[in-house]
Amino acid sequence: MTGLILGGVLLAGAVLVLVLLAALFVLGGGGDSTRFSVVTRQFVTVSITLGVAGLASLLVGILTRK
Repeated sequence: MTGLILGGVLLAGAVLVLVLLAALFVLGGGGDSTRFSVVTRQFVTVSITLGVAGLASLLVGILTRK
């Protein structure tokens, strides 16, 4: 059960990181997307890491559920 909850929280966190990235770009007035791409890569890397960890946790939670 803990794996299911943790997986859901991590997946929600991954989505939240991507939404935060979009919000930062829009609230910053858009601007130079070439310079923002450095920040974008870091946010996407964190989001992918959280997403993979969330999926792994969710899979473990589903397989070990009783």
